[in-house]
Amino acid sequence: MPIPTTPPSRDLFGYTALVSVCAAATALWWQRPSPDPLDRVALPLLALLWVALWGALRQRKLKLSQAQAAVFAAHGLYLLLALDHQFRVFAPQMHMLSESTYWFAPLYAAAFLFFLPRHALYLGLPIFTASVVIVAAHFLRVPAFRQDTSLIASTAQFLLVGATMMLLQAVMGRRHAAMLAAQVAAAQDALTGLANRRAAEERLLALEASGQAYALVLFDLDHFKRINDEHGHAVGDQVLRSCADHALRTLPPEALAARWGGEEFLLILPGPGADLSLKVAEKLQACLAAQPIRPVGPITASFGVAYGQPGESGAALLDRADAALYRAKAAGRNTVCAA
Repeated sequence: MPIPTTPPSRDLFGYTALVSVCAAATALWWQRPSPDPLDRVALPLLALLWVALWGALRQRKLKLSQAQAAVFAAHGLYLLLALDHQFRVFAPQMHMLSESTYWFAPLYAAAFLFFLPRHALYLGLPIFTASVVIVAAHFLRVPAFRQDTSLIASTAQFLLVGATMMLLQAVMGRRHAAMLAAQVAAAQDALTGLANRRAAEERLLALEASGQAYALVLFDLDHFKRINDEHGHAVGDQVLRSCADHALRTLPPEALAARWGGEEFLLILPGPGADLSLKVAEKLQACLAAQPIRPVGPITASFGVAYGQPGESGAALLDRADAALYRAKAAGRNTVCAA
């Protein structure tokens, strides 16, 4: 089951991938001409993992949550191996922990950046616990470590910083999640889970300002008042939710589906030409009719499609889609009409 993630997107993953690849290259360059045996193998592998996952995300062969979980697990494993390695090589000579332990703190922060707070704790706590176990094992194995006050102080600071980071990130993560939930609620229709009218209007304004080409599909469920009158509002709500689910499955990833009002919905399709916009509407029309809802039966809808012209405002494009929708209704409903 994929680990739920917070709304930050593929772009954030791409920026993090770039930073991580640069950090790996810098670490190897800094250790030249004789890099650490673990880093010589692990750092190039981590860099290749970032690049491969970013490529898979760009080609939509992988979900963002899967990529984030993979890199988090890989970096956690690397840091734990590095911690064990430095107790065997670095600590006996230098009487302290090396700079690699600094990266545990960003790892804990990344967990709360990429994942929801509860899942971030599920991922971060095992790594922190494993680091405690590694430290305890080495102090029990090597009596000299227990007499080394410098190493004891360095290790205690490392563990205290880790525990503090986990606590602070957990508190901040919950506040951040609450803020995101409030933002989603302000832009989401409570019944269907689609964007609400306010969010759709904001998207139209943004597209208009950017000058990007886009199309609108405005559709209205046929005879919806009759469904409410004959079967009750609970069944009517079920029909609206089912329609929303079909719309989400039909749309390309960059498109937006919104409940425009009542039984009326708006699809905002950035980029596609007029023919593709018509195909999206016709596909959704067929999906609605092919999966009847008990006790209503097949659901039909009337569609108006309009493709933006150069310099045309969002309001003007919406008016043309609305006019096409009324033509579809006048033509007998369950019809797709283009402006």
